[in-house]
Amino acid sequence: MLQNEFMTRHRKSAIISAALVIAFMAVSGCNSSPKFAVESYVEGTLKVRAEVDSSSNYAGFRISVLSRTDGDVDTLGTAVTDRSGAFSMNVRAAASGVYPMVVERTGYRLSIDDLVVVDGDSARVTGLYPLGPAGLRVVSSENAAWSAYKNAKASHNQQMLSLMRSRAYTPQDVGRITAQTSSVLWSVPSAFPGTIGGELSMAESVVMMEGWSDSTVLARLPLVSATNASIVEVVRAARRSKARIAGQDSALALLDYYLKVTLEAKHPEIMAEKVIAYSDSFQTQDAIRIATELKKKYPDSEWATWAGRATYELENLQPGMNAPAFSVVTRENKNLSTASLKGKFVILEFYDPSEQIFQREFVNRDLIADELDERVFATVSISVEPDSVVNEAIFDGMSHPGHFVWLPTGMESKIVRDFNVQILPTRYLLDPSGQIVTKYTGPGIAKLEEDLASIVTGLNGITEVPVLKKVN
Repeated sequence: MLQNEFMTRHRKSAIISAALVIAFMAVSGCNSSPKFAVESYVEGTLKVRAEVDSSSNYAGFRISVLSRTDGDVDTLGTAVTDRSGAFSMNVRAAASGVYPMVVERTGYRLSIDDLVVVDGDSARVTGLYPLGPAGLRVVSSENAAWSAYKNAKASHNQQMLSLMRSRAYTPQDVGRITAQTSSVLWSVPSAFPGTIGGELSMAESVVMMEGWSDSTVLARLPLVSATNASIVEVVRAARRSKARIAGQDSALALLDYYLKVTLEAKHPEIMAEKVIAYSDSFQTQDAIRIATELKKKYPDSEWATWAGRATYELENLQPGMNAPAFSVVTRENKNLSTASLKGKFVILEFYDPSEQIFQREFVNRDLIADELDERVFATVSISVEPDSVVNEAIFDGMSHPGHFVWLPTGMESKIVRDFNVQILPTRYLLDPSGQIVTKYTGPGIAKLEEDLASIVTGLNGITEVPVLKKVN
């Protein structure tokens, strides 16, 4: 369960998010780093299509490179085109990374593109507005590597989408496409050595093979530099591959090795992975020991907070333990409590009605809740959104099975703290005695349905249930 909590933001197909925040974290990071550690040069020409504006006056395009597009935004570089459409600027940032480049004119935002900023790099940007499907053209070795990475991922996603739409695919088909994409990504660093896109491609090519070819993961691992920005994601995948091939002791030894060879900044994440490794093998006391070490070694960091939550979960929220007692009032003013639900399997889910994962899974949630016999199962959905108007919006002209609860104090509510909810949605499955069966975080509705189908199979006394059915 700790792994689910820790890994939700590190899905195999989404390491890109980790690379994007490298720069963002550095911008707001420690004071020991210089404010502007890297500087690159950008020049180019922006024009307007003749059928839109035949004046040949291309002045007034404002090009800005930002630390991010929302929240606390810093401008890292800005320029305005002259009549010919030409511009140039220096971009200064706290760290190398991928930053948004925004183009505006007459108060309107025209485009947002990625710009790789690395010390000493230079890039040339050209564009003809309104832009075509290709968007802005950004030319530099760094940006070419980034484009190669993005194109490989876009092709992978399109192949996977086509495969799923065919409704005739097998796990072998998914593995074949995954292996093909992994091979393409592995080749990017050879074409663009020493680039951010190359490093990220190499890391993701390893991570996405975990579970498909553990031997490939372990063969490629030594070729990934310990200074790779995504080395922790690679080590995390390799730890699981190593455990499957050579056992828990070898996997732990691998983590200990990378604690020696990686940068100090990566050590908290690797220690956290040791906590997860021990937890996965039900070595609870060892997991608590490493979590305690993590908290002591980095007392003022986010990892100390994570270690505290991990320790609480290890001590209180493991499968087979009694779930924390709770008492809530439903939307219909009905009292629900641990005692009143005893004797039933309980799906206890925490959600935010505006959160995209929950919205995507809401239909399946309703189908599951509707098919379960209320004599045996109860579905309790708890919104952490304090605004009752927002909560009621999902009932506008619709009804939904199960019990719904609004929490006026949201994430600060006792039940949220007792169940250690950090990621939304979070779901717990409790057995009729009130013990925890398992926990699901993030997009976990499919696994929940699979587990419920197994329970229903047992209750019906048959060997196979093709779909989730009501218990008679």
